[in-house]
Amino acid sequence: MYFVVAYDITQDRRRARVMSALKNFGRRVQFSVFECDLDAARMAELRKSLEGLIDPRRDKVHIYPLCGSCFFRAERLGVEDRRGMDL
Repeated sequence: MYFVVAYDITQDRRRARVMSALKNFGRRVQFSVFECDLDAARMAELRKSLEGLIDPRRDKVHIYPLCGSCFFRAERLGVEDRRGMDL
């Protein structure tokens, strides 16, 4: 299943750790947005990893599930690097 993961992390060090963890699970498409194609086990692994990295009193992570047909109907406007962002 496809997921869009977006985050708003207040502290630079935690933000860098979250970004680094997400790179192991998906493709960065915006500064704080990743697209991930994960089965249930990998999704549980990602969730556990993120829960250990964020401060739940200050940070936010949103995980949006997308069905396969919804993901492939998504529109992308503007410049897109098909290899993923290397930011």
